[in-house]
Amino acid sequence: MGNTEFNMSNHADIRELLTLAAAGALDAVEQRRLEDHLRGCPECRAELENWQRLTGALRAMPTPQTPPGLVERTRRQMEARTASRGHQLARSALVWLTLFSWLSAFLTWPLFRFFSDRLAGLLDVSWTDAGLTRVWLGYIVVAWMASAIVAALLGKARQQEGRTV
Repeated sequence: MGNTEFNMSNHADIRELLTLAAAGALDAVEQRRLEDHLRGCPECRAELENWQRLTGALRAMPTPQTPPGLVERTRRQMEARTASRGHQLARSALVWLTLFSWLSAFLTWPLFRFFSDRLAGLLDVSWTDAGLTRVWLGYIVVAWMASAIVAALLGKARQQEGRTV
């Protein structure tokens, strides 16, 4: 009984190999295993012959040809889509970078206020609230302008890079 189960399992495994055998896609070990099985199994031999006829008929069919220029057009479209996505990502990265730099410059005010007394002591300067506010506003304006200039320069470099590719 155990031998019959093994043969049935082996038979099922061989049936799975028949289509690959008909296509010539078996390795040497699988091919030898199939040939050993086919010597004693007329049912699998007949099925293999059917698969071989079908495979032969498929090979005899004409292969459809791609229209001229299709591959090149597809390649160009894919490159254009990839470039467009790259530009969108670069643009949004520049926007986020600019917003982050502006926000970080703005948020330095609490830190500046906190450390201003220590800074005034180190520099031997007395800060008035109006003077401190002017310094902070000047710092914010310079930081924002610098980040906007950097973002503009990066954007221009990206555009030129896109034109040369």
